[in-house]
Amino acid sequence: MGRANALLQGSGISIYQPPASPLDVNREELLASVKKWFQKFRATRWFRITYLVLLGAVVAQLYVLSRSALACLVILLIPISIFVVPYWLGERKLTRFAGNALVVFLVAILLAAGMSTQALLAQSQSFELRSFPDIASPTMALANGSVDPYQAPPSTSFAFRVNLTTSQNGTPDGYRVYLNLTVVRGVNVAQSSYRMAYSPGNFSAGNTRNGSWYEARLSNLTDAVYLYAFSVWDQGKNWTYTTVDFGPLTASGWVYFGFFIYLWSALSQVTIVALLAYFAILFLWWYTKRSREARMKTLARAGDLPKEEKKAGAKPESSSGGKASKVAAFTCTNCGADVDESDTKCPKCGAVFED
Repeated sequence: MGRANALLQGSGISIYQPPASPLDVNREELLASVKKWFQKFRATRWFRITYLVLLGAVVAQLYVLSRSALACLVILLIPISIFVVPYWLGERKLTRFAGNALVVFLVAILLAAGMSTQALLAQSQSFELRSFPDIASPTMALANGSVDPYQAPPSTSFAFRVNLTTSQNGTPDGYRVYLNLTVVRGVNVAQSSYRMAYSPGNFSAGNTRNGSWYEARLSNLTDAVYLYAFSVWDQGKNWTYTTVDFGPLTASGWVYFGFFIYLWSALSQVTIVALLAYFAILFLWWYTKRSREARMKTLARAGDLPKEEKKAGAKPESSSGGKASKVAAFTCTNCGADVDESDTKCPKCGAVFED
């Protein structure tokens, strides 16, 4: 086929060439316009705001993952990502790095609080509580702890139930089972305990070795955040406690949203450790940068810059005492060119810098 085309062209006969597809032309024009728009957008302050908000959304997901078994790795990824992403995009000012952390953590805490609130209100039934292994007696076990209804107005009568099983024969009156209720109203936290009564029935044995049910009813609750748990005492030295869970849910979504904001920001070890790690990274970067600049100035005065620095454009002082040329301190976020600290616009693309 190629030989035939060559013969036809040599004989002066024109060969039909199909026109370019309008779709291909439109695609190239679209890509060119998008690239041009992105370059303009990158030179504005809105680009920085956009990537900080997106970075905050990523950190919010890491907040949620910090409750899993990967907590140590997640807490380490939070400060690293907050530093690396702006640095990769050309940020070099120390004050902006500090400001980035405040914005990202604020966005992350708000989003994490919203996701936690949504996940909690999406529950229609309570999770069944059982004995916590670290604070449980080998002779007593609590299981199937619940509250019904799980979501209802504060004036509703809420039934708390839990099943007690012992390793030896016993009567329900020989053990004291308690409902432990924690109430959070704003920044005030109150705890109270309620004695639970034996609840006879078809599935509740009179011998605690076979499993006995206990019940407590409360109807004087308010629109606060509640957490509940159960405990049992054999009237001797042995105690057994269950895990803790939210419930019953009597407040509005905004109440839980404010609670999670307070929890993630003021009480969360994730936030405290991540902030300390971030500013430690920031200090190490600043100290390394300052030491490098001091070393270059010293070499410049001595007229003994290493080869790699000379290739980068740094010149030593002349014998007449002239100053060495300034070393680029920043990188333009628009085109990637080296920019001096005193420049107000990029010498390559003309992008105007903001303080």
